[in-house]
Amino acid sequence: MLRKILFISLALLLSCSAIKFTIFSNPALAAPATFDETTREQILGATVYITLYAPLTDEQGDPQYVMENGQQVMQYTGREGLGTVAHQGEDVVIVTHDHWMLLTPELRRVRFHNVAHELLLDVSGEQFFQLIRYRDGGTMVLSAPDALVGIPPPLSHEGLLPVLLGSSNSAGPNDIVTLAYRQPYDDQIGVASMLVQRETSFKGKPVFRLTSLNGEVVVEGNSGGGVLFNGKLIGNMWGTILVDKISRISGRHVNSSQQTSYSLAAQLPAEILAQ
Repeated sequence: MLRKILFISLALLLSCSAIKFTIFSNPALAAPATFDETTREQILGATVYITLYAPLTDEQGDPQYVMENGQQVMQYTGREGLGTVAHQGEDVVIVTHDHWMLLTPELRRVRFHNVAHELLLDVSGEQFFQLIRYRDGGTMVLSAPDALVGIPPPLSHEGLLPVLLGSSNSAGPNDIVTLAYRQPYDDQIGVASMLVQRETSFKGKPVFRLTSLNGEVVVEGNSGGGVLFNGKLIGNMWGTILVDKISRISGRHVNSSQQTSYSLAAQLPAEILAQ
């Protein structure tokens, strides 16, 4: 006889940390949410892909090589996420998440692309570390290089349009936020509407617990995507909630995970607004 025991866990995108949650039904999801073309263009115009590269290593930590044209070539592994170009006072910055797995001294290269997958900037690992101006485990803020956004803001030669920073206190339960959403099958960036269920905390950081209004499922690679309310950036996508199914079959336990439309977003730290 098959017996299933369901557990709810939160799996952070990229970092894979977990914590248990309970999912409640939400009566506010009676009708799909929409947003206008201006909002869509605003979010997409401020969104960048960020890809970190580091050497691929074996279990002993030694770099891996392959032979190409008779020469040894080092293999690399990459991790992708999203960032949002924004105004911070008179400066232009990139706001993203702060759980990058490859953010180590071995980091070799970082590349920035726009939503059309056009390469905007390619920097060394050392240069990337020099761009970091704030990080707290939930949010990272990078100085936006002139080559990426141009001077003066807000418009750049690449068409990026920085958004304004806003207070996370401006949004609360039952408010609808919009965010950059990386679609899981065609790797395109879209825009999604989500309902703020409540404000909570994770690993000591304030977060919004969100519910997709149109059934979108947040997948790996969405981390760092900008969360906007009334046209201002108030947070970044941080994690997705999975349902872990543990089935007992003939005395054996079989584990599987099911994606949901529930997720977490790190709130924009107040000290960033004060700078």
